[in-house]
Amino acid sequence: MTSTQRAHRVSHMRNGLSAGLAMSALLMASPALAQDGGGAASARNADAPPPGEIVVTATRKAQSLSRVPASVVAKSSVELDTQGVRSIADIAQVTPGITFGQSAVLYGTGQTSIAIRGIDSASGIPTTGVYIDDTPVQTRVGVSPSLSNPYPQVFDLDRVEVLRGPQGTLFGSGSVGGAVRFIMPKPSYDKISMYDRAEVGTTHNGAASYEGGVALGAPIVTDKIGFRVSAWTRHDGGYIDRLDRTTKQVTQKDINSSDTVSLRLAVGARATDRLTITPSIFYQYQNIADGSRFEVAASDLAHADQRLSLNTRPERHRDDFYLPALKVELDLGRATLVSDTSYFHRTTRTQSDDATLSLTLFGGVVGTIPSQFQNYAPGTQSHTIQKSFTQELRLQNNNANDRFNWIVGLFYQRSFVQDQYAGSDPQLLDVVNYAQAQSGNPPYTSLMDAYGVDLYQGQFSVFQRNTHRDQQMAAYAQADYEVVPRLKLTLGGRYTIAKYQFEGFTAGPLYTTPGRTDSLGTTSHTFTPRLGVTFQADPRNMFYVSAAKGVRGPGVSPPVGLTCTSDAAAIGFDPLASLNVKPDSIWSYEAGSKNRLFGGKLAMDASIYHIDWNNVQTLLALPTCSIYAALNLGSAKVDGFDLAVTLRPVRSLTLGASVAYTNARYTSAIPGPNGTTIRKAGEPFAVAPWSFQLNGEFTQPIGGIEGYARADFSYNSHNGKPVDVNSPLVDPALPRPPATSQLDLRVGGRIKADWADLDLSLYANNVTDSQPIMALYHDSPISTWYRAGSFRPRTIGLTLTARK
Repeated sequence: MTSTQRAHRVSHMRNGLSAGLAMSALLMASPALAQDGGGAASARNADAPPPGEIVVTATRKAQSLSRVPASVVAKSSVELDTQGVRSIADIAQVTPGITFGQSAVLYGTGQTSIAIRGIDSASGIPTTGVYIDDTPVQTRVGVSPSLSNPYPQVFDLDRVEVLRGPQGTLFGSGSVGGAVRFIMPKPSYDKISMYDRAEVGTTHNGAASYEGGVALGAPIVTDKIGFRVSAWTRHDGGYIDRLDRTTKQVTQKDINSSDTVSLRLAVGARATDRLTITPSIFYQYQNIADGSRFEVAASDLAHADQRLSLNTRPERHRDDFYLPALKVELDLGRATLVSDTSYFHRTTRTQSDDATLSLTLFGGVVGTIPSQFQNYAPGTQSHTIQKSFTQELRLQNNNANDRFNWIVGLFYQRSFVQDQYAGSDPQLLDVVNYAQAQSGNPPYTSLMDAYGVDLYQGQFSVFQRNTHRDQQMAAYAQADYEVVPRLKLTLGGRYTIAKYQFEGFTAGPLYTTPGRTDSLGTTSHTFTPRLGVTFQADPRNMFYVSAAKGVRGPGVSPPVGLTCTSDAAAIGFDPLASLNVKPDSIWSYEAGSKNRLFGGKLAMDASIYHIDWNNVQTLLALPTCSIYAALNLGSAKVDGFDLAVTLRPVRSLTLGASVAYTNARYTSAIPGPNGTTIRKAGEPFAVAPWSFQLNGEFTQPIGGIEGYARADFSYNSHNGKPVDVNSPLVDPALPRPPATSQLDLRVGGRIKADWADLDLSLYANNVTDSQPIMALYHDSPISTWYRAGSFRPRTIGLTLTARK
C-alpha cells in the first residue's frame, strides 16, 4: 500500500468517526425536542417480565422472552456459567438448531463455520450475523483459515441471544439464517456490582486448563456517571501429541493449547435526565499453539488418545481485535433516539504444515512419506486484516403497551478485508521429479518446464492476496399494530444498497501463473420485508405466524488455475476466469407459540418453519485439485421445527428439553457438460437432521448452603442418505458426519454471603470420553492420510464464581 493510499484510508476513517461524533453532538444538543417522558417510564414498568424470565432485545426493544413473536434462545450469565459455556462452540452445543465447526481445512488450523437452521454455505457474506452489543462483526469468508468470523469468548456477559430465522429487517444482510448476539453488561449508576470467576481443570490424556477473571461496576457520581470494567484470561491445555514421522514415538505432548485474554471498559454518563452517553472499548486476544486435527491412523480414539505424525510444523493461529464504540440515547418522551457508532479492527495470522498436501498433489505420494522427504516441511502463512466502521441511527417509541409500536432506522457500514496467504515450498521441484521417477519419466530441470511458471519470488508455490471492500447503506422500519385487543399485525422492511469491490492477485505453480491481477465490482439494491400476526390469547399464551425475506450480497470467486482443468470441465466453468457470485435469497415462513402453563411450572416455546433458498452461494473444494471455488448452485429448501420445554414440578427440580429437526436439501439438479449431472436434487446439507439437548438440575438446602446437582446431555443425529459417488462435487471416501453425543455433569453449592453470592462446583465434561470422527479430511481423493477433529476428551475441574 502506498503512503498516499494509506493516508486516504486514514482520512476516510477519521471522517467516518467524525460523522459519528457529530451525530452524537447533535443528539446532545436536542433536549428541546423532548416531551414529558413519565408515561413512557411507567409503561416500561408495566411490561415487566414474569419473575425469573429473561428480558431480551431481539426486536431492538427490551421485551420479555415469552412476548417475542420469533424463535429466540436466550441465556443469562448465570445460566451460561451453570452449563459451563465458555465459547461459541459451547453455545452451539447447548442450542439445538445451530451447527458450528470446522469447514475449510485445506490450509492448516481450518476455518470455523456457523449455521442456524441449516442456512450455511461458508462463502462470501456470512449467513449468520455475529453481534457484540449492536455492532455486527462477521466478515466475508473464503479459503484462507485466517478469514473467518470473530467470536468473543464468554466472560462477563449480560446474556447471549440466538435468533433463529432471517433477521434482514432489523439486522441486515449478514443475518439471512439468523443471528448470535453477545450482550455486554451496562455501567452501574447506583450500586456496586461485581462478577468474578476462577476455574481449573484437567483433561484425560491432556494438560491442565485454568482461568481467572474479574468484573466490577460502580457509580463514579451516583445516578450520573458509572462504569463497568472487566479483565479475564484463560489457558486451555492441549490434548494432541506429536509423533516422529518415522519412529512414531511421541516428540511433543499436548500441542494444541490456547490462551485467551479479554479486556473491557464501559463508562456511562447521564448528561441530563434524558440524555445518556456510553463510550466503551472491548479487546480480545487469542493464541492457538497448534491445530486440533489429529491423524486418524495414528490415534487410539477408544482411549481418547489423539495423535499426529504428519505435521512437523506447528499450525498456529493468532487472532486479536479491538472494538471501540459510542452509544448515545436521547429520550424524547414518547420516543427514544439512539445512535450507535463503532469501529472494529481485527488481525489474524495462521501457519500451516502443507507436507502431505504437496506430496499428494505434486508428487502423487500416498500412504508412506518417502525417506528423502522425512524432514519436508512446506507451509502456508496466512494473514488477514479486517476493519469496519459502523454507524446506526434509530428512533423508536417508548411505550411498549401502546396500540401502535414502531421503530425506524438508518444504517451505514464501510468495511475493508485483506486476506493474504503464501505457501512456501522451496523443494517443490524435488517432489515433482519424484512423481516423474515413479512413472518412469525423465526429471524436469525446472518448474518452468513442468508448469510454465517458477516459484513466485523463488519461494512460493502459491501466493494470493485478496482485498474485499464493502459499503452498505440501508433504511429500515418495522411496526406492530394491535388491530383488535390481543391481535397484533407486524409489518417491516429494509432497503439496502450494497457496493462490493474485489481486487485479487494470484501467482505460483499451483495456479499456473507468474502473477495475475483481477478486479471486479458490483452494486446490489435489495428489499427485505417481514410480515407477521401475533395473538396474545392471555398473559401466558402467545401464538404467531410470520414470513420474512433475507438476501445476501454478491461476491467474486478468483480463478482456480490450470491444475483444476478437469474439475472445472466436469462442473462447467472456466478455471482461468474470475467468477461473479450472484446474490442469493431466502423466504422463511414460520408459525409458533410461547406458553407458560400451570402457574409457570411448565414453559413451552415451539416453532415450525419452511424455507425457500434460491441461487445458493456455495464454497466447495474441487475434488481433484483440492482448490476451493465459490459458485451459485441451484435452489434448496429447509423444513423443520424447534421445541423447548422447561418443567419445574417441584421447587427443587428443574427439567429441560430442547429438540430441533432440520430437513435441509437441494431441490434442483445441476446439469453439467455432456449431459452429466453435477448434483442431484435431494442432496442433503451437511447438518444433523435431529439435534436435542436435555438438562436437569436438583437443589437441596444443606445448612446455609444450597447444594445442587446438574446434568446436560446433547445429541446430533447422522444423515443416513447414501453419498452420491458419481457427483464431481463429492469425495466418495468421505462419509456424511456421524451421530454425536456428549454428557456433562456438575455438582456444587451456592452460598449467600454478605459481600457476594458464591458458587463452588465440581464439573465433568464429556463424561463418557466420546470421540466421534468429525470433519474428516484428506488432501485429495487418492490420499490415504486422514485427519479429523473430535470432542475434547473428558475434563474434570472446579469452578468458583462470585456475584453481587
